[in-house]
Amino acid sequence: MSRSSKGAVLLLAMSALVRPAAADEQKTAIIPVQQRSTGAKGVERLVVDFAKTVALPRPASTVIIGNTGIAQASLSDDRTVILTGKTPGSTNLIVIDSDGAEVANLVLDVVASSGRLVTVHQGARRATFTCARRCDPVLLVGDDADHFNATASQIAARNGFSAPSPDNQQ
Repeated sequence: MSRSSKGAVLLLAMSALVRPAAADEQKTAIIPVQQRSTGAKGVERLVVDFAKTVALPRPASTVIIGNTGIAQASLSDDRTVILTGKTPGSTNLIVIDSDGAEVANLVLDVVASSGRLVTVHQGARRATFTCARRCDPVLLVGDDADHFNATASQIAARNGFSAPSPDNQQ
């Protein structure tokens, strides 16, 4: 499919999501809100590419993630874990203290930010975009390999610009 055809398909998909505001409606910004899980105790809901803090009941020294492809975790201090969703799915988080005792054991449910994502289907091919003022491609497992690999390559190149060069490392 040509580039202009893809643009037309994306524009058509976006037009279905947007309607003009009525004169009496207030215009409000869409702000992503991360809510605590309303599911079972010990389950944390994360959104892909968003960070979240979890307060621990006592000091901890180590965090373990079951599948680091789904979520990332680090200790900000000995009582705060920072979680980041990486791709949709479920995994677990185990936090232990310096004596090896378990401080927390949570299930992490990572979901895509569906309120901002637009999925374009072209036959069996799928491409996902995040859309606010404009649409940009995102990495979402299940997208067409060409779309996914091109987006991943561009993200890696962009991230390489901010990486310290070997000459500037301390």
